[in-house]
Amino acid sequence: MSGMAILIVDDEQPARKKIRTFLKDEGEVAVIFEAGNGVEAARLIQEKNPDLVLLDIQMPGMTGFEVMEAVGVEKMPAVIFVTAYDQYALAAFEVHALDYLLKPFDQERFRKSFRRAIAQIHLQKQPTGVLQRLLAEIKPEQKYLQRLMVPAGGRYFFVKTGEVQFISAEEKYVEIHTHKGGYLLRETMNEMEQRLDPAKFARIHRSYLVNIDFIAEVQPASHGDCIAVLKNGVKLAVSRRYRGRLLGRDEMRGE
Repeated sequence: MSGMAILIVDDEQPARKKIRTFLKDEGEVAVIFEAGNGVEAARLIQEKNPDLVLLDIQMPGMTGFEVMEAVGVEKMPAVIFVTAYDQYALAAFEVHALDYLLKPFDQERFRKSFRRAIAQIHLQKQPTGVLQRLLAEIKPEQKYLQRLMVPAGGRYFFVKTGEVQFISAEEKYVEIHTHKGGYLLRETMNEMEQRLDPAKFARIHRSYLVNIDFIAEVQPASHGDCIAVLKNGVKLAVSRRYRGRLLGRDEMRGE
């Protein structure tokens, strides 16, 4: 493989410069992008689709793990973690065969890590399952998304999941509805349901996921269906199939 695109993510400019200098001696690099924070990193991964990301873990505002969550593990390119993390994290990386650079590192250590990643890319092994297991081990307290990365005007920004009123299916997309407006994501309802906390979001219809904090009342409708009335007046159909997820299993026993 030649002509690789590399993204360097670190909030410290000298650290980015050091990696860029080391990359100059590697013949397979065509273009290098840099990000000084997690939000910028997530945007560049979406827009530039790099072959490899050198991802710092400990950054203010948004960690490397949160970048992965925001982009979606299944959409992440190959990753080399750059970290000053504790031994527990390093052990997890080793167990799952993910490479990492422990700060401070020299050029020889960088070359070994970089070439291991290149070999993985040549073999087209995308470590999606490995990344998912790693996230589960490192961040067991945060299993579900806390924010969503949404496109707007050719750029990307973040919406806290607590601000999402409901999500609707729109053909091959879902639409995220907030008080500021709607945003389309190329996801399925099933994928969104798995990534959101079921204690906060209920699937009420094959086409709707709703944030229960925004529900004002639930009204009965015909044939066992219901209507969820949101605090802003929006009315959403609650199908008979899904109403137990909203109203509770005890309610369903009367059918």
